[in-house]
Order: sequence, then structure tokens, then C-alpha cells
Amino acid sequence: MATQGNKIWYWLTSLKLAIVLASLATLVIMIGSLVMHYHPRLFGDLDAVTLGTFYPAAARQAPLLTLWMPVAALLIIAFAVNTLCCFLDWLPRLRSRWRKTGEYLIHLGFCLLVVAFFWGQLSGYRTAGNLLAVGETRPLHRHPGLSLRLDDFQPVFDESGRRPLDMFNELTLLRNGEEIVRQQVRTNHPLSHQGLIILASSFQQEASGFSFHAPGFGRLDLQAGSRLELPGDATLAVLDFLPTARRLGERVVAMGTTLNDPALHLQLTGGDGQIRWQGWYFLRQGPPAALAEQGLHLRPLQPVVRTSSVLTINYDPGASLALTGGVLMGTGVLIAIVSYYAKRRRQDRPLIV
Repeated sequence: MATQGNKIWYWLTSLKLAIVLASLATLVIMIGSLVMHYHPRLFGDLDAVTLGTFYPAAARQAPLLTLWMPVAALLIIAFAVNTLCCFLDWLPRLRSRWRKTGEYLIHLGFCLLVVAFFWGQLSGYRTAGNLLAVGETRPLHRHPGLSLRLDDFQPVFDESGRRPLDMFNELTLLRNGEEIVRQQVRTNHPLSHQGLIILASSFQQEASGFSFHAPGFGRLDLQAGSRLELPGDATLAVLDFLPTARRLGERVVAMGTTLNDPALHLQLTGGDGQIRWQGWYFLRQGPPAALAEQGLHLRPLQPVVRTSSVLTINYDPGASLALTGGVLMGTGVLIAIVSYYAKRRRQDRPLIV
């Protein structure tokens, strides 16, 4: 029984097995890359989501075209197990085989990278298209207590003023309202914190209100939430703004976010708090008479544009483990290079069994 166990362990730690598994994994991944190339519709959003999200839906849609993915995963896991067994076999012989420290650090680092990869793909997530306006705070629902605030945003354009070259985001990460990280995020310069990675991907501009000139008041920017004190203790409140609105009977509905036929939902209250008038002001139709009676004569000037940053928010719980594995592999490579010439002098060659 012990002999049988020794044979199994000898097989698990053999270099031949490592070569076979690595070769098969490489071959399957090469085949998979060709499948991906000729089926872009199926694999087009693979980079936007984790494998744990992508594979179940893709496998139901095209089981044969995605078969290479679990096969490659099994081969890589088997290769990692073989590598781990080699490392464990080396540990008791550390005194006599210390010169191979670099090689086995590479083994251990590779195992950690494989664990980190599958951990991140199965437990992490990737989300794109997260809109955040300046001064706005967005809770990160998958991380209780965490929220993200955009303090400032400045896009940088080329000479034509059309193509953005960079995007400067002043972001603050908060836990239960307390600031824990504040960082400027640019293109290819993400905010990273305990596996959370926030990248600047784009920005969006949309009309959030309208600017007016009113004699006696000057320039007024009216948008949802604005309040204006009028003579006679009256107050004008902006309840809503629609970039494109349409009246359907008694209702007014939004017809999109493109500025075409804007309308403001207004409410006029007196000093006693009673509503004197409430209704919609379609800018193309002229201001309501109720406003003129209060001495407010509005002349539209231009839209108030709100710029929102578009962020990609990813989470990889295995990021720290992957960093550790990478450091171990890098250290192992350096040690292996230093010991290379000594091995040549001893005519040290690996025994392939």
C-alpha cells in the first residue's frame, strides 16, 4: 500500500506530467483563442465581466463553442496541483536542495496566481457605465458601508476640442461617511483599495436645467431643486426639468435625454405656504402668465449642462494574493539567474522521469 502511495506521489511530482499538462493547456487555450476570434458575438463582452458571470450564460447558449474553457481550467488546475506537489516534495529536502530555491519559489508563486485568478473570477465582479456627477455620492451596494464621491472632474480635449485626451477625477472613497482614500483617477491611473479597482472610462454631458435672464433678477439658473424668492413673500420652486417633453392630455412625459423641447415643472407658493400656481413651462411657448404677474419675465439663454464621469468599478478579492504570487515568482527568477552559472559548473541537469 505504501509502495502504491509512493508511486502516485512520484507520478504527481514528475516533470513529465508537468510538461504534458502545460502542453495540453497551451494547446486548448490556442484552440479557444481561434474560437473566440471567429465568434465575436458570443465572446465580445468577455472582458467586461468575470468568467463566473460569463460562462454559465454562454455555455447555455453555445455549449460546444465554450467547451474549451472548462477543459483549459481543469488542465491549469491540474498543472498547479503538480507544481504544488513538487514544492511540497522539495520542502523536507531543503537543506540538500537549497540551490533550487529560486525554481521552487516560482512554483509556489504560480500556485498562488492560479488560486488568485479563480478566486477573483468566481467571487469578484466588473461593472461599467457607472455615472457619477460632481458632488454626488454613490453607495457601493456590494460593500456595506462603502461609498464613492466625485469631488471634481475635468476632461482634457485635443486641439479640436472634440476628442478627449484624458479625464481627471478627484475621487473619495468613504466608509460609513468617513474618508478612507482620496485620489486623482485618470485614464490608466485607477484607484485601488483592498481589491476594489475604480477606473475612468468616459464622461457624459446632459442638460439638467436652463439659464434665463430676468430683469431685476439678472441671470438665473433653474434646475430641479432650485428655489427663487420673489417680491411679496412668494417663492418659485423648480420641481422637475425635462430636456424633451410632450403633453399627453393632462400629463407631461419625458421623451428622451436629448435637448429638443425642454420644459420646467414649476410651483409658485405664497408667504402663507399656500400653492398659488403649479404647472409646466414649455420654453418654446413662452413663460406662464402667473410668473409675469409676480414680476418675473424670463428670457431663455442656454441650457445648464451637467457633466458626469463614467466609471468602471471592478472588484478582485484575489488581488493581494496575486501580488504575493507575482513577487514570489519574480524573486525566484532572480535567484534562479544568480544560481544558473553555478549549476553550469556542476553540470547540473534536471532528470526527466
